[in-house]
Amino acid sequence: MVLKLSEVFLPLIIRFTTWLFSLIRSINMTKLYPSHNSNNFHFLRFLAASSVMIGHGYNLNGLPDLIEQKSFGLYPTGLIAVYIFFIISGYCIVQSRVNSDSTTSYLIKRILRIFPGLAAALFFSVFIIGAFTTEYSLSQYLTTRETYSFFKHLKLYPFAPATLPGVFTHNPHVEVNGSLWTLAYEFTMYLFVIVAVALFRSRWNLFTTLFALFLVVYGFNTDFFSAHIILPVLHLSLNPLVNFGIYFVLGMLFYIYRDFIPLNARGAVLALVFWLGMYPLSSTLGYLPLIAINCARFFSLTYLVMYLSSIKGPLNSFGKNGDYSYGIYIYSFPIQQVVFQYLGSSLEVYQQILLSFLLVLPLAWFSWHYIEKPALRYKPGTKKQPASAETPIQPSV
Repeated sequence: MVLKLSEVFLPLIIRFTTWLFSLIRSINMTKLYPSHNSNNFHFLRFLAASSVMIGHGYNLNGLPDLIEQKSFGLYPTGLIAVYIFFIISGYCIVQSRVNSDSTTSYLIKRILRIFPGLAAALFFSVFIIGAFTTEYSLSQYLTTRETYSFFKHLKLYPFAPATLPGVFTHNPHVEVNGSLWTLAYEFTMYLFVIVAVALFRSRWNLFTTLFALFLVVYGFNTDFFSAHIILPVLHLSLNPLVNFGIYFVLGMLFYIYRDFIPLNARGAVLALVFWLGMYPLSSTLGYLPLIAINCARFFSLTYLVMYLSSIKGPLNSFGKNGDYSYGIYIYSFPIQQVVFQYLGSSLEVYQQILLSFLLVLPLAWFSWHYIEKPALRYKPGTKKQPASAETPIQPSV
């Protein structure tokens, strides 16, 4: 069966790739990519973090995601938001590595971006959220060993406890912060960039070819990649690592080939039509395997995110007063749990989400201005760029 599928699809893949490269060569390559001072990354990350809150709002009430239902499964709110984070991260992080003086310098930047804010969020969860909501007496809570085990989240990689003693025990979900699990996958991709740049810095075409081959393997082995397989050493689940990784690598490629891939409204419309059109062709009519939906979303969502990030306008200055997306992401879940515990029976889901958002914003503001931003002052400088710094990383073989 696999052989027959390969005989049908591989020639189509080759023909499509040939056509795509010829199309790219024929288009006027006006540079429209987001620059350092003119992009919508801050806004898109803020929107993604807020969307995660929407997805969690329904989940924490034991209800299905309303937006996912209304979109017939096209838009699982929280999951799409996390994908957006990984796309933007792929674009920005490979740029960070290329512009860093050394691997050590790059790693210090990444550590300073994640861990100070994470440490503060864990402290808040344990000593504020936990201490005031636990069913235990305060002395019992503070002297229980399991309370301090929650700080194991600082090492990112499992295993770290998801709960605190006596906290949220009557909520539909007892996790204290269900957002933190993705940070290990994010940091893993930071490490992946170190290896990728070291091996392929002057031969990105080879990197892209290997990635394309991996996508073919992924397409023909969806059962394997969808299985619940825990990787040794890292203790990460294979399925989310692969899915997050694909979006991250596509973000990387949009940076590497940023002078070769046009970003325009026509392309955005085509990407959206391609994504939407794959659903009836696959899930309804059965003309294509279901994996086609995932593959369409990989490329379409990445293109749409990169296009939206490049649009010039007032949103370019959205982050001039601070980057609050990380703070929203790491503080929202415990706040939403508290809101549900005390007001879940009297507020509708959308009201819970709005109230949680209003409570989280000051925490995100404080996190940025008093923890994250001060920590970033210690990051190493970037190497000086020559006059031709705008020249892309050359994708030569």
